[in-house]
Amino acid sequence: MKKQLIGIFGVAALATSSFAAEVTIIDELDGTAAGTSLTTAGLSRTSDGWHKTSGSAWALGTGNTWMYNTSLAGGGTSDGAMAQVIDLNSLGLTDQNELQFDMTYSAWTASGTGATDTNVYVHLWGLVDNTATDEGEIANLGAQNGNMWVNAVDNGYTAYNLGTGSQFTSNNQADAASAAIQLLNLNTSNSSLIEDAGVASVAFDLSGYALDTLAQYDYLVVGIARDVATDGKGFAMHDIKVTAVPEPSTYALIGGLLALSWVMVRRRQA
Repeated sequence: MKKQLIGIFGVAALATSSFAAEVTIIDELDGTAAGTSLTTAGLSRTSDGWHKTSGSAWALGTGNTWMYNTSLAGGGTSDGAMAQVIDLNSLGLTDQNELQFDMTYSAWTASGTGATDTNVYVHLWGLVDNTATDEGEIANLGAQNGNMWVNAVDNGYTAYNLGTGSQFTSNNQADAASAAIQLLNLNTSNSSLIEDAGVASVAFDLSGYALDTLAQYDYLVVGIARDVATDGKGFAMHDIKVTAVPEPSTYALIGGLLALSWVMVRRRQA
């Protein structure tokens, strides 16, 4: 029995150490300014933090602990996307095949009547680096109406929509309708305060995609774009977290092995 216990505990320990772990890719804002920046420049593979185009109305709020856009230009560059690119090769990813996106946000009457609700589009792309250069632009952040053109396909990358797993073959395929997350008709309250905020929480299962784990992509692109009318709502992001998660069966197997170990210990003690 002693040898059996050692064997079971050994298998359980091996499982917990060798299976894929949850990896945090982005974890920003949430009451802190640590790690958050917003730069007016093009987005390339060497870009650090959030980027926006010239003329964009995206800005950091008080204390740099939240981000907002209150432009009501309607179809203007001011509503274009802000985005960041993350080098996945530096994160030690293995078999994580689920992408978890969480965001706390507000959509409120910024000025005027605020009669028309705001639409917000979250673009999530996986990029494979073929012949890209440091200068090669990844996204057109000046695109309007919720679009974020995927310039990466013309600059040495193979680009995939992580909302569907489909490959982009031309840059204008990354329109609002193809965004991985579409938050439509937002109207959380008449306040931009976090206590009046809403929550978006979406998990993407990559297991059926052509590239079915996050480790198979070189870069992750996260972009947030607005489509707002001249009497629409302001938008604020208070918290954002993006996580690479292993498949649920991994946790189930580990849990089963540990439970079996506990049962054997109880029997040994009886």
